[in-house]
Amino acid sequence: MRNLQASVIGAGGEVGSNLSLLLKQNNKLHRLQLYDDDEKILGTAMELGLMPGGPEVTAHAGSNNLHAAVRGADLIVMVHRVPRKPGYTREQMLAANAPAVHKVCRAMVDENPTAFLAIASIPLNSLVPFASALLYKYGVYNPFKIFGVTHLDVARARTYAANALNVSTRNLSLPVIGGHSDETIIPLFSNISPADYCIDPCQANTLTRLLRKSGTEIVFQKQGNEAAVLGVAWSIYEFCDLIFDAICGSQVVVNSYTANPNFGTRFFSGPTTVGPYGMTRACQQFCYNDYESFLVSASVPVINRDVTIGENYVEYIESKGKAKY
Repeated sequence: MRNLQASVIGAGGEVGSNLSLLLKQNNKLHRLQLYDDDEKILGTAMELGLMPGGPEVTAHAGSNNLHAAVRGADLIVMVHRVPRKPGYTREQMLAANAPAVHKVCRAMVDENPTAFLAIASIPLNSLVPFASALLYKYGVYNPFKIFGVTHLDVARARTYAANALNVSTRNLSLPVIGGHSDETIIPLFSNISPADYCIDPCQANTLTRLLRKSGTEIVFQKQGNEAAVLGVAWSIYEFCDLIFDAICGSQVVVNSYTANPNFGTRFFSGPTTVGPYGMTRACQQFCYNDYESFLVSASVPVINRDVTIGENYVEYIESKGKAKY
């Protein structure tokens, strides 16, 4: 087992701190580096460092220390700075979260261009193309090592399906493809496993709507004060744990939004095979029923629009150095 090192950028937020707590319990990790603009991250690292076992924990605060935070990391995880809020447009969320991604990419170029980069920030459909275009411009783009984390969509879809069938989620699996927004998340209930489980078309329509609106519903249930936190942190951790296995030599399958030309878009989400040098197989086409085929066709222009918005934002933020929206 190699000495794995991971960096969590945005570790001072609610998602980041919960993710850091989970990673502190991972014995595959040798070192955990935490970064946040807020100096309270130093206290978070001290608190975690005083917990027995797990990786060594260090912390870095402030933009002058971002380079040190990504140095030597096998995996860099970017969690969202500004959480989902009622009424925010994707353009507003891009303007809020893109500057932080921009800084991380600049630091990676200088300190660690070969690391795996996992983005778990919204709007994911635009931020992954944004980061990819930045790294391409800087001459270090590796499409096989940049991932948008979409494990949460799979976790929720499995739970909705299990509840509808009145079975355990333990042995139930189903692919979720598309993007990571209310218009582009596509659970493929016709591909549910084991094959003797069956979600009828009426159920599939209802569950798809519930899945797509679950993030918004959580925000409203929390009275607009907080987005989903615990489920997001848990799903990012699940992704990280699998990536650690991949870096150590295994072939693993993660659900992620990556560079992918197989669906008429430049980026697409779904089951993705990853090995020690990055992605080895992007999400491929599935057999769809009529409803799922309609959802895929409807999602492609939306994803293409989101990708273009993210890629075009590069020139703006590089030239202006501030948010556009």
